[in-house]
Amino acid sequence: MKKANFILGVAIIVLVMAATTFASLNQFVGRWKNIDSNTKGVTTLNIEVSGTKVTVHAWGKCHPEDCDWGEVEAIAYGPTVSSNLTKTAQALSAVFETNFSKTLMIIKPSKGNRLQAEVFTHFTGGGRTDYSAVYRFKRTTAGIKEDCVTFNPKTTTVAQKQGRWKIVDGSHWLFDFGNKKDEADKALKIIKHYGMNRSCFVGRPDPSFQYMLVSGNAPVGRFPGEDCISFNPNTIEVKKISGRWKIVDGSHWLFDFENKESEAKRAFAIIKKYGFKFSCYVGRPDPSFQYLRK
Repeated sequence: MKKANFILGVAIIVLVMAATTFASLNQFVGRWKNIDSNTKGVTTLNIEVSGTKVTVHAWGKCHPEDCDWGEVEAIAYGPTVSSNLTKTAQALSAVFETNFSKTLMIIKPSKGNRLQAEVFTHFTGGGRTDYSAVYRFKRTTAGIKEDCVTFNPKTTTVAQKQGRWKIVDGSHWLFDFGNKKDEADKALKIIKHYGMNRSCFVGRPDPSFQYMLVSGNAPVGRFPGEDCISFNPNTIEVKKISGRWKIVDGSHWLFDFENKESEAKRAFAIIKKYGFKFSCYVGRPDPSFQYLRK
């Protein structure tokens, strides 16, 4: 009982000392790898959220394969007793037990879209010293399937093909603008401004989600005269609304996937992976070209 009270006391102290930067529960979601590939401690975290229920699955360094610590239910903490945890969770705690130890893990958001885990291990048997350690994790992109077409922004042009204005790279057409030459010209300027060289899709041949990359990274910075909607990638969620799967940020829905739940979840993972913060358009309300950027 004394040891249990000690662990709880440590948790309270750590949480009180935590930075006051608030996050949403969704910021914790994902598979995370220790940034130190040579760590002798916690190597991997897998965090899942359903409503306000949080589970943490952890792995520790072992040879030849990492040791599976198992999955436990975690506790989320907000800044006040009346906090909305979904929107303002600032830390998680999870306890992992074996027949010879008890480990308390405090997980908090860190700069650069990373997580920090503070670990306190108490050995229930004699002979070993209790210890604490701090680890930092980055979200892993393993398992996210991406469908992209590569092109050269330096050789892309606007051309009229069979009466329709298109952006082409050599003999390959990339984007179709119908009779909207002005929109094709603007889209080409955007592509060249950022140096976009990959056009990516979720759900071809009729994609429910499209995005552009610059050598494997998100486009960064503002384009003069752009038409963009900002959102917070840390607070987005996948929700079923009136029978349709959507990605939403609070009460605002951003992308509609109809009945395609798997595509909505893949697009959600892609937004998290690249840290997109703006959804941008050419030609609303019926845009002929869309892209996301940071």
